[in-house]
Amino acid sequence: MNLSVIIPAYNEEKYLEKTLQALHDVEIIVVCNGCNDTTEEIARKYASQVIVLKEKGVSRARNAGAKAASHARLVFLDADILVDGKVLHYISTSPYSLGTCSVKANSNYLFDKVAMNIKSFFHRFGYCTGLIFIDKRLFEKLGGFNERLSAGEDGKLLRAGKKEARFGIASGCVYNNMRRFRQKGYLRICFYWIKQSLFPSKKDYESIR
Repeated sequence: MNLSVIIPAYNEEKYLEKTLQALHDVEIIVVCNGCNDTTEEIARKYASQVIVLKEKGVSRARNAGAKAASHARLVFLDADILVDGKVLHYISTSPYSLGTCSVKANSNYLFDKVAMNIKSFFHRFGYCTGLIFIDKRLFEKLGGFNERLSAGEDGKLLRAGKKEARFGIASGCVYNNMRRFRQKGYLRICFYWIKQSLFPSKKDYESIR
């Protein structure tokens, strides 16, 4: 498939390998940013390219990966997100210039399933969970990810792109790691994202490891 899958990774040694093992027949670019664990070593076992940045920063990492990408269609994937067997094939042939896909929980817990169904509903409005696809030409026209933001930069890019090109929801799904919900709680996470949507903050997004 003519896809470049770009994965920013900050100390993701617990989850990255499973994410990479689920990817086949695509260019894989892992951008290690500020890592001090074995993330880089794991990435080198599977990735087509590994880029190492000294400083932490998800937007900076994604933009660096996009510059190194060989293909005209980019997929930005979080390091703890698993793709199913359909979604990348659909993206490679999609008529849409940008978009995302639905999301499921990586557990059978009822609250997790409900939460991810709600998140999937909002994806049609220019939000996402762990995966964005976009044509490289459009990405460059939009100026890439806003490196001043440490959270909400993905949705901001999608909503800007919707004004310029066709947006769609890919068939298939990704499986979301529920670690943040486990540690922070559903109400706190929901309140955070509502607040972030209304009043975007430039403060560092808290890492949960």
